[in-house]
Amino acid sequence: MQYTDYINALRNANTPVRKKMEKKGTVKVGVVEATPIVWQDRLLRFEWVRSADWGDGHDDRKEGYYHFVDMETEEEVGVPFAHAHAFGCAYSEDGVMYAHGVRGNAGKTNIIDVYYSRDLIHWESKTAITLPEGMEVYNTSVCNDDDGYAMAIEVAGDKELLGGIYTIIFAKSKNLFDWEVLPIDRHIYLKERYAACPSIRYFDGFYYMVYLEICPLFRLFPYIVRTKDFETFEPGLINPFMVTDNDDKKVLHPEHFTKEELDLIATSGDNNNSDVDFCEYHGKTVILYSWGNQMGREFLACAEYDGGLKEFLESFF
Repeated sequence: MQYTDYINALRNANTPVRKKMEKKGTVKVGVVEATPIVWQDRLLRFEWVRSADWGDGHDDRKEGYYHFVDMETEEEVGVPFAHAHAFGCAYSEDGVMYAHGVRGNAGKTNIIDVYYSRDLIHWESKTAITLPEGMEVYNTSVCNDDDGYAMAIEVAGDKELLGGIYTIIFAKSKNLFDWEVLPIDRHIYLKERYAACPSIRYFDGFYYMVYLEICPLFRLFPYIVRTKDFETFEPGLINPFMVTDNDDKKVLHPEHFTKEELDLIATSGDNNNSDVDFCEYHGKTVILYSWGNQMGREFLACAEYDGGLKEFLESFF
């Protein structure tokens, strides 16, 4: 969308009313980049449990891994898997759970592996994408579309090709195992500035993507765009997607936290809403996001919109 289109929309009062999301509260300390996902009619949370390489106090954890948690009971579901992997995202279809993520405890490699299971206990894996040497992979996000599947990939390195510190490239697949990276010189967002932590979904010909931008005074907020071809992108008329406020520090289930954790939540700085991901569950949109200072003190929180995901994402345009 062009600048003049925004001006005309403002002049004609043709801007949509923001669909309200309610921040429900913090659910975990020291866990970020999580995916809410429905599995056998249960609402689960896919988590990357970080190794000591990330300096989050787990000095005895030599390897990071993935696991699933029941979002109602906070109990682990299935078994930990994908040891010595980082970041990651989950996607479920036809009774199979898929997890795509970065090989290596701290990320910073060029290889994405896919793990898959029918019971969350027995896992198999294969290499999904190997990017050129010199590129580093961070967050990923997967959705289905009319032709198969699409992946948004946060990358760094190779300043000449990629531009800023972090940027987002794209890949397509027919089967969730074999991926083809779209030509990076044309299919990239954004070369001009920081763009990270993508979450992507597809509805009626549009890919909707929420990603992270750095704003003045080192504030980090998610923005939303949509595209039909991964070449031209339309920013939402209403942005940022969400911003920091006092509701970040609400606690959803205080009984799941220690006193020290509750004190940490109450006293921590908050300049960041990031790593947004979402799913639809029983007619509502469940949103996970991170808050904190983006300098090592991080928290995972949940928000909710009383309506479907398609309606929610379309309301920003």
